[in-house]
Amino acid sequence: MAQQTFSSGVIHTRWVWLAWSAIALAWGPAAALVSSANPGGLDLAIATAWCLASFLPWAVATPLIFRLCALFPIGQGHDAVSIVIICCFGAIAVPILTLFVPILQFTFSLIFPAMMGASQSLADVTRRTIITSLFAVPSYVAVIAVGQTILWANRARNQQGAASRAQLRALRAELSPHFVSNVLGSIAQVAHISAARAENALAALAAVLRSGLAQPCEMHTLTDELGALDEHLALYRALFGSLVFDRQIADNSWHIALPSRILVPLIENALTHGNLDEQGQRSIRLTTEFVDDAIRIKICNPWVQTDRRSLGLGSGIDHVRQRLRLVYGQRAKLTIDDSGGLFRVTVDLPFG
Repeated sequence: MAQQTFSSGVIHTRWVWLAWSAIALAWGPAAALVSSANPGGLDLAIATAWCLASFLPWAVATPLIFRLCALFPIGQGHDAVSIVIICCFGAIAVPILTLFVPILQFTFSLIFPAMMGASQSLADVTRRTIITSLFAVPSYVAVIAVGQTILWANRARNQQGAASRAQLRALRAELSPHFVSNVLGSIAQVAHISAARAENALAALAAVLRSGLAQPCEMHTLTDELGALDEHLALYRALFGSLVFDRQIADNSWHIALPSRILVPLIENALTHGNLDEQGQRSIRLTTEFVDDAIRIKICNPWVQTDRRSLGLGSGIDHVRQRLRLVYGQRAKLTIDDSGGLFRVTVDLPFG
């Protein structure tokens, strides 16, 4: 589980190589200045090349060290075991990593003795490896620290995502009992008038609930959302009769992803709190259009402004705002305009 959590992060091998290359390029001039007070261009190039060679094995080993951090995290209740294993691994890995340059120099001295000079003895190589390993211990500790930091940062990000998904589920669950209680009350009233209408309404309610309970994901397409709206409109027609629903969907917007059931509360508000049109019918108009890097969804219905708004008018809209904030942060926008005898809700959803 820990390894899966770590591997889900944004660490890529190219960033590891870039980081170690930057360190080597920074150390190259310093190494040249240590060897000579006035190094030339060739001296700088040779010193930088050796620094790159020194850090090459570290760049190769860093992903492996990061995986070690994922397997043995510090701060989960088994710190002593994790620290012992990390230290034992370092005691083996650091000398192996520092042996690369002495072996490389020994090989070059055999191939180019005039340029590299006489090859070092085994005792000299051993002594140099021990000294270099001691100097490399801080590098190993730094890599471990980075690996543990990335591990916990990814874990915090995953926990934040899980918390957001839990909040989304809580918001959806909070709306459902309110919706069901209202519909059942309406069906009870209709049953006194027509048993057939009540039966049709119960069938429509069953379709709405079955579809809602079968929705496993927080995101789906606009096509799916419009299908959910059609089920709610069928339920309304079964309860209250005729309804005009006009929709104009922009081309290429049918497969745009958006939060599931995000438009349903807005349609329910329009049905519950809207007014009749000039023909004495409930009417709702839904349109979509592309605006920059967002899709704009507008829901419009007749409305008569009163001094005191109906209780519950803003609850569905507030729920939609909260869900949009959890999914998109500040990138989504919901605005309301109730002027001119119409109630307009505009939702801008990013898709880029």
